[in-house]
Amino acid sequence: MNTQEIITPIAKLTEWTFENVLVPMSDPFNTAVIILGLVTLVVWLKKLNSYVAKSKADGVTP
Repeated sequence: MNTQEIITPIAKLTEWTFENVLVPMSDPFNTAVIILGLVTLVVWLKKLNSYVAKSKADGVTP
């Protein structure tokens, strides 16, 4: 038994994992992260706008 008989199955398993599990999973995950980021951005901007409106109503802004 040599080292290649041990390393080759591990390499084939790793390659199979990337091709059949990780690559198909990457597109929906990336889309979900982008959508989550956009939703968070909209919520944050609305919150900032409410702070600006409140400060203008209180007469605090220059």
